[in-house]
Amino acid sequence: MGKTKELKTVEVGGKTYAVGLFWMPVQNEKSVLKEVKTTINTVDTTANLYCLRRGTSSQYGLASTYAGHKAGMPSGAAGIASALRDKSSAVCVMKVKQGWWFVTIRNNLILTEEDTVYTDEREAQEAFRSMLSIPDWGYKIAPAEWGIEDTKEISAEDLLKKGFATELKPVNDNTKQIIFLLVLVVTAGYWYWDKKQKEAEEARLNEIRRQEQLRMQQQEAERKKITPPPPAPWTTIINPEDIAKKCTILIVNSTATIPGWELENSDCKQNSLSVNWKRTYGSPGWIFEAKKFGYLPEKMVLSADDNSYKTASGNLSLPDMKTINSEPILTKFELQKKLNDLFHSLQVETLRLGDDKIEVKDPENPDYQRIYPYTTFEFSDGVFRLPLDWMNFLKEIKGLELQSIYWNNKDKTWTYKGRIFEYTDEIEKEKEEAKKREEEIARLASENGNSETQKTNEENVNETQN
Repeated sequence: MGKTKELKTVEVGGKTYAVGLFWMPVQNEKSVLKEVKTTINTVDTTANLYCLRRGTSSQYGLASTYAGHKAGMPSGAAGIASALRDKSSAVCVMKVKQGWWFVTIRNNLILTEEDTVYTDEREAQEAFRSMLSIPDWGYKIAPAEWGIEDTKEISAEDLLKKGFATELKPVNDNTKQIIFLLVLVVTAGYWYWDKKQKEAEEARLNEIRRQEQLRMQQQEAERKKITPPPPAPWTTIINPEDIAKKCTILIVNSTATIPGWELENSDCKQNSLSVNWKRTYGSPGWIFEAKKFGYLPEKMVLSADDNSYKTASGNLSLPDMKTINSEPILTKFELQKKLNDLFHSLQVETLRLGDDKIEVKDPENPDYQRIYPYTTFEFSDGVFRLPLDWMNFLKEIKGLELQSIYWNNKDKTWTYKGRIFEYTDEIEKEKEEAKKREEEIARLASENGNSETQKTNEENVNETQN
C-alpha cells in the first residue's frame, strides 16, 4: 500500500512537522499526563513523547523518538486542526514534498488513522473519496487537479501559517529530580552511617526477635486452628474506574475507519475485548490489511464467519487490571432506591435491576458456607456520556463491580452490566469473628513473649550464680 508507517515527518515551508501521531480524547483536564502514561502502558508502549491540544474537545497525541519524532517538533495535524477550528469537521489532502498529506478532523477531534502521508496519489485519492461517504463535512480540501466536486485547494503551508501547531514534549523529564534525589540519598546515607550505627544494629536484632515471635504465633495459630475464612468476593473487585478507562481506550481504538467494512459493535469485559464488523462493498482482505498496517491492535485475533467474509470479528485479551476492596454499606432496599433516584435525576429510563447471590465455601473447612446477595444492574445510554462519566456517578456506591461495557455503533449507545453486593447482618458477624481471631492471636503472642522473657531471666540468674 502507498501509505507507509515509516514516514513520520513532513517538510512544509522549510520546517519539519511530526505526523502519524496516536490521538486520544482527554477525559480529565487536570490529569492529562496520567492519562498519557496509562495509554502508553495499555496501547502504545513505544511512545515517549506527547503533545496536547486544548479546545472544545481537548485531545493528546502520542509520538516516539524511535519513529523519528523529536521533542520540540510541532505536530502538523494539530496546526491544521487549529487553522480550521471555526468548523467541527474537515477532511483534507494536501500535496507536500513527501507525497499527499491526509488529515481528518471529526467533531473537533483529529482521527488517529487519518493523520498520515500517502506516497501513492491513487491511494490517497481513494482514501479521500471513501471519507466523503460520511456526510456533513465543514471543510473538504483536496488538490484542484483531482476535480472533485465541492472541494477547494488550500496549501499546507497556508494552513500552518494560520494555525498553531503544538510541540512534542517528553513524557518523562525528571533529570533534576533524579540529581536531587541522588544528592539527598548520599547525604542521608552518610549521616545514617555516621550517627545511627548502634540504632541500626538494635533495629536488626529487634527485627530478628519480631520475626521469631511471628513464627511462633503462626505455629500456635495453626495448632489451635485459628485460620481466617475465604475472603468475601468484594475484597478483590476490579476497580470500576480502571476497567472503564481501559475499555474506553480499546473500544475507541477498535473503531478505526476501514474502507468497505462497517463496525457493528464492541463488547469489553473484564478480561477481553470482542469487536464485530459487517462487510459492505470492500474486499474481504482489507480488514486483515488494516491490522497489518496498524489500524487495529497488533495482538487482536481476527476471524471470519465463513468463506464469503460477510462478517468478521476480532478478539483481544486485556491486561491485568487493578483490584480494590470495596465493602458494601447499603442494604438491598437502600441500594435499589439510590440507583432508581440517581437514574431518575439523570433522566435515564433504561435501568434494569435484578437479584442474585454467590456462595463461598472453604476447602479447609467443610462446615463453612457463606451466601453473599447482590443486585444486578444493566442500562444503556447515549454517546454524549462516556464510561468514565458514569463511574463518577457510581463510584460512591460501595461493593460495585462493572462486568462489561458494550458499544452499539449503529445506535451510538453504550450498555453497562454489573453487580453491587448488598450489606447484610452476616457482614457484621464476620467482622466480629475476625476481631476475635485477632484478639486470640494477640493473646497467644503475649503468652509466648512472657514465656521467652521468663526463660531469659532464668538463664541470666543461672549465669550469675555460676
